[in-house]
Amino acid sequence: MNGNRVKYLLGIDGGGTKTEFLLCGLSGKEISRLILGGSNPVNKGAENTFAVLKNGIEQICSGFAYDEISVFAGIAGAKSGNNQKLINEFLSRFGFASYDCGSDIDLALEAALKGEDGTAVIMGTGIVAYARSGKKLHRAGGRGYLIDKGGSGFHFGSDALNSAFEFIDGRGGSETIFNLVEKRLGKKLDESVADIYSLGAACVAYFAPVIFEAFEKGDEAACEIIDRNAFEAAKVINGARRDLDSRSEKIVVCGGLCRQKDILYPFLMKHIEGNSALTFLDEPMVNGAVSLAKRRI
Repeated sequence: MNGNRVKYLLGIDGGGTKTEFLLCGLSGKEISRLILGGSNPVNKGAENTFAVLKNGIEQICSGFAYDEISVFAGIAGAKSGNNQKLINEFLSRFGFASYDCGSDIDLALEAALKGEDGTAVIMGTGIVAYARSGKKLHRAGGRGYLIDKGGSGFHFGSDALNSAFEFIDGRGGSETIFNLVEKRLGKKLDESVADIYSLGAACVAYFAPVIFEAFEKGDEAACEIIDRNAFEAAKVINGARRDLDSRSEKIVVCGGLCRQKDILYPFLMKHIEGNSALTFLDEPMVNGAVSLAKRRI
């Protein structure tokens, strides 16, 4: 690492649905921002992660000297298996002045808690929570869409698709949700099963907004889906906080579902244990990556 040469900071926030790149000066002033597709190696595979990172780095750093840039990449799934080691080895090839890789929760802890005690929850394509009290850190969730049970964009999207297919089949479901799903698809739902499976978790999470739109139309099925997912999300939050010294600390929700904060707030508060202040992160998590890039100079 050559911290004396650093003039720029590059933060990378890689999730299951999108990867955001933010290049800043040392003061934190934005120079360039770029959003590409998902880069979670657990869902997409390491080669896809490398392809997305390479594409983004080459685009956003075009015209800048790599040895004047400090980088931090927070990638969902990076701490599963040896992914963190592989991503760091990949970043080492560019000749950055400084580089490091962590998970998306590192970004959430940095951006949401800013060094204080509390609980950071990511409700994006997936869901994970980390509670911090002093030097103690406890995790709950974050095992991926095949294991985690609810509270993520994937699960909201899956519930939307399930309700739509139930309506088609005559098994119940919601006509409102069905119509909104087909509107979002732009074609017949029955014609899209193969596409949904081939595109995977990010495609399923794409339908999460349908549930909130249906809720605003007064749909009872959507209300039940939100409550059920909020209950599962609260279990993750409560689990993360259970073994810590204090259970009255703040809770900050990060990730794509923050866009639904006005609807989610009362449902989450109904199921969260203790007396805590629940807020939603108003800034992108990639800002946390930029901050961590600066810490590594």
